[in-house]
Amino acid sequence: MKNILIAEDHPLLIIGIESMLLECIPEATIFKAADFNRALNLLEKHTFDLLVMDINLPHGDKVGMIEAVRLKQPGILILVCSSYEEHLYALPFLKAGANGYISKTASSDEFKTAVEHVLNSKIYASPAVLNNMFGILFNTKGNDSSALDKLTVKEVEIAKLLTKGFSTKEIGEHINLSASSISTYKSKIFEKLGVNNIIELTTYLELNS
Repeated sequence: MKNILIAEDHPLLIIGIESMLLECIPEATIFKAADFNRALNLLEKHTFDLLVMDINLPHGDKVGMIEAVRLKQPGILILVCSSYEEHLYALPFLKAGANGYISKTASSDEFKTAVEHVLNSKIYASPAVLNNMFGILFNTKGNDSSALDKLTVKEVEIAKLLTKGFSTKEIGEHINLSASSISTYKSKIFEKLGVNNIIELTTYLELNS
């Protein structure tokens, strides 16, 4: 008998995840938490073998949730299941201590494979994520080996200032350009790297620079 906790705030996804888990482990007892505070409360009351957790949980702080879970139950196996871009978020969560990372767009077969890997104490990530991790580890060069290769010298300078928390006005004053010009550069940087905000930009540069 295994106790499994699903930490997810979308009811339809909970139903799907629960169904796939029971196909893998028919004898499992499934608990559910729609926010991170509720998940922590359940972790205090019950011992779990596996936690299947969304990244963007109410009252959670993304990567910081892994440490909080480990403080409650150090030995729990954690599979992160998220709609966030794998190439941006998988590695930070795995480095923080998650046992696996799978996209919500993955097939049911891939999800089951991820669950089996994690329950057997193996790290799971998609082939694309693993290739990226090996590229970072061995510093291999390819078309996407460095985020900075995609940017001009000026865009690199502005991107680094953005990740340090400078506003468009402050950056403009720093490099003698108007705030509107910086905004244009910012939009081009986001488009080239496929990111939507400063958090994603920072993560992308950390993983790919």
